[in-house]
Amino acid sequence: MEVAVIITWLGMLIASVLNNPVTTTVVLVDNGKNHNAIVVKTEKGSVVIDKPNHYVELISRDAPPGKIKVMPKDEIDKRFDSVIKAIPPKPISVLLYFKNNSNELTDESKAKLPEILSYIKERVPCDITVIGHADTKGSEEYNIKISLKRAQMVKKWILSQNVKLNSLSVESYGESDLLVKTADNVSEAKNRRVELLVK
Repeated sequence: MEVAVIITWLGMLIASVLNNPVTTTVVLVDNGKNHNAIVVKTEKGSVVIDKPNHYVELISRDAPPGKIKVMPKDEIDKRFDSVIKAIPPKPISVLLYFKNNSNELTDESKAKLPEILSYIKERVPCDITVIGHADTKGSEEYNIKISLKRAQMVKKWILSQNVKLNSLSVESYGESDLLVKTADNVSEAKNRRVELLVK
């Protein structure tokens, strides 16, 4: 579930309730994920909305939130379509893997590049973060350097595609954020990676 606070943000929503007799609606919109909720609070009480398409109405800070009700999906679409469309999409996360002791992509990861480029083009202009990682083979200092080289190689590839970007940043974590936990000085293919976040 993704929280859609109808109007703009919760602070503005509450501010509009405090001084106006207009009813404000807070809806929890379904996006297919579980275990999400929103707390709706006034000075006189609070409620937790934890099911998709459920909502409450607020009339004043001096009154508790209304009872939780269910809003049919077609009504949500009709009433709040422009707000829902304005919610930014979640970042796309892609992993690229590298050959041992190298900043050269594996063949499988090279084959993913056209697909990654299509993700980027769907979101242009976008923000991209490139995060380099290493396994625990070798020294910590070496692994920071190799993970940075991996990230810089992916950055260079992105720039060569001539797509419009808002920002492109590079980070290097070395062996400090292992995908597969291992002991020190262990070669692990899944830890030799770059994570690409496309926003």
